[in-house]
Amino acid sequence: MKAADAGLLIRTFRHFAHKEFRGHSPRYERLSAAVADQPELAEPLLAAPPDQRRPILFFAAVQYLLRTVARDHPLVAYLPTLGGSRDVDSGLPAALVDLVAAHRDDLTALCATRTTQTNEARRAALLRPAFGRAAGVAGRPLALVELGTSAGLLLISDRYTCEYRHGDRVESYGPAGGLALSCEVRGERWPSPAANDVAVADRVGIDLSPVDAADPHATEWLRACVWPEHTERLARLDAALAEVAAARPRLVAGEMVAALPGVLSTVDNGAVPCVFTSNALMYLSDADRRRLALTLAECGARRDLTVVLNEASQCGAEMFTGRPAEAGPRGVLAVGLLTLVAWRGGRATVEVLARTGPHGEWLEWVQREYAYAPVR
Repeated sequence: MKAADAGLLIRTFRHFAHKEFRGHSPRYERLSAAVADQPELAEPLLAAPPDQRRPILFFAAVQYLLRTVARDHPLVAYLPTLGGSRDVDSGLPAALVDLVAAHRDDLTALCATRTTQTNEARRAALLRPAFGRAAGVAGRPLALVELGTSAGLLLISDRYTCEYRHGDRVESYGPAGGLALSCEVRGERWPSPAANDVAVADRVGIDLSPVDAADPHATEWLRACVWPEHTERLARLDAALAEVAAARPRLVAGEMVAALPGVLSTVDNGAVPCVFTSNALMYLSDADRRRLALTLAECGARRDLTVVLNEASQCGAEMFTGRPAEAGPRGVLAVGLLTLVAWRGGRATVEVLARTGPHGEWLEWVQREYAYAPVR
């Protein structure tokens, strides 16, 4: 392995250990720190495209092997999402070393051909007030178009029961009996647009490799992307997959920016397209995010359009404001911004609606308007 590649792996895994996994996944934090000390363990990750070389892809590949061809490996005992209950100890990094030694080629093949597809249904609780706000601005039914849809769990956000809580105040929106998603409201303001009715005329998802929710083999990769301590997320994933398998939204295979104009051309004039993303644009290069912003602006110049972005500031709001918005320290992806961009009569407006937690566990409603900066 080249020194430059080793240096990249060391920096990346150390960053994720300290900034992304700490406080969220003790096992991934420990394993990521171990890889930073022994970067050759993550050499299979170098087979991935440069913008996919993230620890979450490497560890998803590890979990996938443990779910399929290495079910009896000692590492399973440490991962609650696989039924393991052993606490973090010195045997955890050693188990990873053994797995990599036995399955290096398998890991390399997975990293080369897979992409991270963390399809978290609870993020629908973050999107619900944004869709309510978009519906109020549009005044017509919305045609939902998700970029980076994976299995399409967020395309049926209106079918879930979203519960918001702040102290003693608890309010639920959505159909009674739907999959219940709980979200903490931080700060002093309530996400009131969550109460708005959202009429959905159509739902289409675009993904490089869309996942058929009814295919157990295909959905095993989604399960592998769940962090090891997050057993509640795994149970919610399985419940949401059952809902999507029944709803059968339309999924389109393709590169999101290239496929978007064709999908938008199919939206009936009686509906307003609502293009949305959730923790997907971080996987695009700066050039591709610019292409996306230009594509959306060109569409907005021709017809009414709404765009909802639940992304880190630099991967979302800043594409349309041209300057940093308020989400916390730059480079830390654990805090996102829920942003609404709306074109009416060719004129664009930008609202930052909320700060958001990474997996839908909390939001802080801010609803502040920003000047739109045309993409050039």
